[in-house]
Amino acid sequence: MGFSHYWYLLFLLSAVSCSTPRAYFMSPMDINTNTYHTMPMATDSQKAATYANLTFNTGGSNQHAQDVVLGGRLDMHRAYQFGWFQAYYGGGLSLGNYHVEDAWHFSNDYYNGVNDTVYHYRAANRFYGIYGINGGINLVIPFANGKGEWRAIGLETSFQKEFGDYIQYRKGVPDTAYDILATYNHAFMLGGMTEIVGRTRHGTEFGYKIAVGTVLFPKGNYLGRESYTRPAYFYNTLHVTKKKVTGFLQVNIGVYAVSFQFGVNYNLSKK
Repeated sequence: MGFSHYWYLLFLLSAVSCSTPRAYFMSPMDINTNTYHTMPMATDSQKAATYANLTFNTGGSNQHAQDVVLGGRLDMHRAYQFGWFQAYYGGGLSLGNYHVEDAWHFSNDYYNGVNDTVYHYRAANRFYGIYGINGGINLVIPFANGKGEWRAIGLETSFQKEFGDYIQYRKGVPDTAYDILATYNHAFMLGGMTEIVGRTRHGTEFGYKIAVGTVLFPKGNYLGRESYTRPAYFYNTLHVTKKKVTGFLQVNIGVYAVSFQFGVNYNLSKK
């Protein structure tokens, strides 16, 4: 066999390795339930406010994000500014669709060369719903010129519960037909954040926030040969506030999942 043939063989092996089917069924709670929460700035005369939130999300899950996830969320939250701190609490409801892509998956034994049993995931749309409560608190440091603030470090948490077709579907997946399978229908999210907010002379606020955290759930509800990869999230949020309206764009990255959120917060309180 010539030298060129070795390179050809190496290419074929690499291609097979890269295309080896995997099945990762994560919970939509992991990255789709923590939206952006507007809060009064430290220099605002209004120290407390109630907000209504409408958010749409689109993204993907599973191997190569091949399963399309679409949804929307309604939230209400109350936010406070007190001294060096800001805080909020609230709750909401998410409704969406998880599209299981048509695919073939080798059994876990296949990777060990035992057999070539496969499982066929037939394309189907699965409804999901999520409801829960959330809250957070952070340290705030106003800029000396009064035109912004640094929300230096904060803690955010939430408790969410899932219902609908998709959680029932995950609980029915055969034992040998997945690499990661999340069967928990409730979970705690716990994470940290930092954010910077500026204000123009015309009163328009601009901000950027990052957050990172983990997902906590009952033992025995996260299964599979690759379940050592624990659920977690990383959020990037850009937001703009003009008077009572805040618009935001958020990119959420999780374990074998990614989503984009577009939302609006509206201040219901009178100034």
